[in-house]
Amino acid sequence: MRLAKNQDLKVGDKLQKARIANGYTQEQVAEIIGCSSRYVGQLETDTTSGSISIILNLCKLYHISPNDLYGEYVDIEIDPNNITFSGYINLNSEYKSIVDNTINYLNKLQNK
Repeated sequence: MRLAKNQDLKVGDKLQKARIANGYTQEQVAEIIGCSSRYVGQLETDTTSGSISIILNLCKLYHISPNDLYGEYVDIEIDPNNITFSGYINLNSEYKSIVDNTINYLNKLQNK
């Protein structure tokens, strides 16, 4: 699937479904990952895209991968020696920045 240049990432519904499937309330998730329940709600309504660390913590908590959230936008392949993203070229500058920050964050984790 190709993204239109200014198409927004819509992952909130996926986050909400994953939270419910794992039996959590927004309040419980907020407490576990260290944010407010309002922020969890904003993530689930796509009001905010969330920080990389929060999104990765949610993926871990919900037992999903970043591909489960972003797979229709970019294909994220993570192996210990290589992280690749395809579809990047079609993202708008805001979402390219999110991908760039994700790569930097994952590289920092890998180099620890």
